[in-house]
Amino acid sequence: MTGLDKIIEEILAEARAEAENTLTAARAEAEKIVGQARIEAEAEVSAAKAETDNRVLTLTESREAAFQLRRRQAVLEGRQNALEETLTAARQALIDQPDNEYFAFILKLAAARAEPGEGVLLFNARDRARTPKDFQHLLNLALPEGKTLSVSDSPVRIDGGFVLKYGEVEENCSFSAIFRDRRDEFIDIIRGIVIEG
Repeated sequence: MTGLDKIIEEILAEARAEAENTLTAARAEAEKIVGQARIEAEAEVSAAKAETDNRVLTLTESREAAFQLRRRQAVLEGRQNALEETLTAARQALIDQPDNEYFAFILKLAAARAEPGEGVLLFNARDRARTPKDFQHLLNLALPEGKTLSVSDSPVRIDGGFVLKYGEVEENCSFSAIFRDRRDEFIDIIRGIVIEG
């Protein structure tokens, strides 16, 4: 082998060694880049999973809260309906009492509502027809001194109870009016009995 061949061989050996070193360094750099990319990808996947888990948890909590709210509203609405039905049933039970109990109650109510002077008591057609014969006498016996009421033959359109009339002034003492005016008080009483036991 000549000197030139030897020099070329050395140059080629050095080039091969340098190429091998460059290739080894490039492989190491590529592995480093791939490793870093893998770490970053795993971090992104982990972050995406955590975000998805948080979204699922938030949606689940939100749906549960909405369900609980709807449930509480339904319970409240059911209680309110029960209270209203009880109030309506109580008013109807008052209207449907036997005549003697009904007119005993009317006497007490009229005595409590009567004003000083002479007034007129008006019933609906049903109550006027079933009024006891001695009711006028019993009514004035039940009234305090200075108060007088006469029972009118003219019926009024009310569910039960009566209308008191003093000249042009009328006081609606029908059961509907009494229950409407004292609704909140009656609801509290019913709530205490029915719901709270």
